[in-house]
Amino acid sequence: MNRSATVLLTLMAFAALLLVVAAWAGRRTHNAADFALANRRLGVWLTAVSCTANTVNGWLLMTLAGAAFAWGWSAVWICGAFVLGSALNLFFIAPRLRGISVGQGTATLFQVLSVDAGDRLQPLVARSAILIFMLCVLLQTSAMLRFAGGLLVDEFGFNLISITLTSMFLITVGAFAGGLRAAAVGDAVQVIAVGLFAALLLAGASVAIEGWDQFKIAFTALGPLASDWFGGRKGVVSLAFAAGVFCIGLGMTGQPQLATRFMAARDEKTLLRASCLSLLLTTLLVGLVLGCGWAAGILYSDLDRPELALFTIADRLLPPLLAAFIVASLIAAIFANLGSQLLALATTLGIDMRRVNAPLSIGWSRAAMVLSAVLIVLSTLWAPATVFEHAMFGYAAIGSSFGPLLLVRVCGKRVRPGAMLAAIWSGFILSLLFHLLPDAPGDFLERVMPFVASLGIALTGGERRRNPDRADRSQETVHDRVPI
Repeated sequence: MNRSATVLLTLMAFAALLLVVAAWAGRRTHNAADFALANRRLGVWLTAVSCTANTVNGWLLMTLAGAAFAWGWSAVWICGAFVLGSALNLFFIAPRLRGISVGQGTATLFQVLSVDAGDRLQPLVARSAILIFMLCVLLQTSAMLRFAGGLLVDEFGFNLISITLTSMFLITVGAFAGGLRAAAVGDAVQVIAVGLFAALLLAGASVAIEGWDQFKIAFTALGPLASDWFGGRKGVVSLAFAAGVFCIGLGMTGQPQLATRFMAARDEKTLLRASCLSLLLTTLLVGLVLGCGWAAGILYSDLDRPELALFTIADRLLPPLLAAFIVASLIAAIFANLGSQLLALATTLGIDMRRVNAPLSIGWSRAAMVLSAVLIVLSTLWAPATVFEHAMFGYAAIGSSFGPLLLVRVCGKRVRPGAMLAAIWSGFILSLLFHLLPDAPGDFLERVMPFVASLGIALTGGERRRNPDRADRSQETVHDRVPI
């Protein structure tokens, strides 16, 4: 058996697993609440691994390994960013968001954010959020498919169009049949695969380097930039770099696919246990891939594409067939997270695009899923080669657009409809503007300034009317307008 056959068999096994999961989850999905939120009955382990996978997905972990390879010790700030960002999300936002969602009967993040906007402006707020989210998701999923599909094309001679169509068909079948349960199991596959194989690759690299002492000596030999905590930056520039990297964690606060997991947990106790487990898993995964990136920097300093650090360790250290199996499994892990992205986009289109008080409909959600899958395929096939350079923009823009408003919302403060729109659009537009400008140290301007501006608008745009139960001026009575 050669490498290509091994990869093909691994991917076929992954496809068969997806179909089994689709059949299992499909038997438990009977209505729209099951489809969108697993009827709020997601257990501890599925909640934990799904939260972990949507905090640090497979493609993002490959990028983190590349950052460790390229930056050296200064990449450790990324670990702090994800750990503290996860802690904020899991222990502050998650329980409050779940309580709001259960109390109001809302099923999506955008319903929670726009519910107080009033009958007149609520559709505009929701559709603005949908437009921004759809653009960012298409950008991220195109980069994921291009990255994973490109590896199969370059290394094993597969066809990009066939890979894109086949993978999206299988992922859509699973999510179409099983909704959130199927996506959560796909997330579990991703976390297990990346965790196990990153640990195996790091152990193999450690043996090749010959221990921790040799690791430190070799790392010092890479030069002062690699062994400096700020990458050789000094003064204000070093602080800007650390703050910019550290604020990657702020992007987690507004991710709709992650917020859905909080809403779907069975109860508060389940959510708390899952949050503790998810924080541990996130820390472990980030630590493992950063270690692999540093090890690859020592062993293969001539690597042209840093994001391929894990794949390079597998190819150069392990027997060919085992390396092919691990490479194919890591690629399958990247594909697995597409189910969560697809489901988040489908439920947003199928629920938030309808009338405010319209009941949940599984038919609308599944129709939106088919439309979402078509949009993802088209955007992937038409995406330019530079799509990889902009994928992190999509992640940061979602966080800056919705994260500040969500933080204010879970703190119990109501925001006027105009301020909601301003907070959402300022976060997105400033993220886009700073992304197009030359990079600042640690992308400080792109990651920090839009979030701060959006948060400032949300905080200063609180409800000021005497009757706090009225969110729309069309609902005011004469007593709301006449001083008492």
